[in-house]
Amino acid sequence: MHWWVSPGEQASIQVIQQYQAERGIEWITTARKGSGTSSYMDAVRQRVASGAPPMASQAIGYDIQDWAMQGKLANLDAIAVDQEWEEVIPAEIQALSRYQGHWVAVPINAHATNRLWLNQKLLSQLELSAPDTWPELLQMLDKARAAGATPLAIGNEPWEHTLLFENVAAGTGGADFYRRVFLDLTPTAADDLLLLQSFERMRQLRSYMDAGRHNRSWDEATDLVRNGQALMQAQGTWVNGEFRAHGLIPEQDYACFRFPDTQGLFLFNSDQYMLFKDYPATPEIREAFASSLMDIELQRQLNIATGAAPARVDVPSATFDLCGQQAINDLRASNMRRTVMGSVAMGNANPGQVKEAIYTIVSSHLNDQLSDAEAVAQLKAAITSFSPSFPGTSR
Repeated sequence: MHWWVSPGEQASIQVIQQYQAERGIEWITTARKGSGTSSYMDAVRQRVASGAPPMASQAIGYDIQDWAMQGKLANLDAIAVDQEWEEVIPAEIQALSRYQGHWVAVPINAHATNRLWLNQKLLSQLELSAPDTWPELLQMLDKARAAGATPLAIGNEPWEHTLLFENVAAGTGGADFYRRVFLDLTPTAADDLLLLQSFERMRQLRSYMDAGRHNRSWDEATDLVRNGQALMQAQGTWVNGEFRAHGLIPEQDYACFRFPDTQGLFLFNSDQYMLFKDYPATPEIREAFASSLMDIELQRQLNIATGAAPARVDVPSATFDLCGQQAINDLRASNMRRTVMGSVAMGNANPGQVKEAIYTIVSSHLNDQLSDAEAVAQLKAAITSFSPSFPGTSR
């Protein structure tokens, strides 16, 4: 089971299917729209509860830990040792692929979420370049609005709003602030000011969004950038896969920039596959499937299509496009600095109940239902009231 249903995502799933077919494995897929949300996992839960689990399911972040804690997942330790997964996967991603020291999921990519995607034609017309700082970003948005374009495209899904917020917060407070507040869930009194500034900046960005955002999805917002109706979108590197699926070329049709003030950080969302131990597959089939997902050549082909960096840091980057190479280089550099950090929006930073609470607060604030101060108070309460239910919550 998987949730890859957009044009770019469908191209990605076809890479895996073709790779399996070449090895004599017929991979029958069931797609459920949901991008790792509770609605997708509800569909997985229904199958498991009915006694008909899939052999494998796409998953991200702490959802993997939840399934492992229930004892539903196959142990992949032998495969991981044989292929030396521990040596080639960043530790922060490994923390979500393992439960109580055992491998229970196979990471296939490392999407960066701290990215801006821009229409190259508008960028050139307005004589704009990459924004390194918050004031430079606002200047770009002002120019786009003056030219009659939608400055900032976004949809109506709470995870999108939270993805924008995590970028703003990381840029406002830096790596230590982000780790302390959103990974370790231990905000201090001194963090209140940075959180307030983050929500103030979100309120500023609201003024650059159009009214149509209330009735569109993330990929429809991507289409606005692709068609030149909007200047930019803050979104993960899966946008690169969408643009590729439409035949677009970096620096000719679109540009990819790091979100201002997040240089040196790699906020990640890692798509993974967890294998259910109660599915009646032979050990050989299960091993063949899991092993293939970690194959260097599959991860190269797959992530040229997805737009992400491979989950392995040793995949050659030469055949990736400019934005793909940027993602790979950023992942490698951040891995050395220990600034590869999980995305709040995509469930790689904290458990589901914390993520869902943050969704509600951030989305309510963006829709002008909470003041900046109210949003700060509710966010801190949601974070500090959480009690870890399994090892590895704080990293």
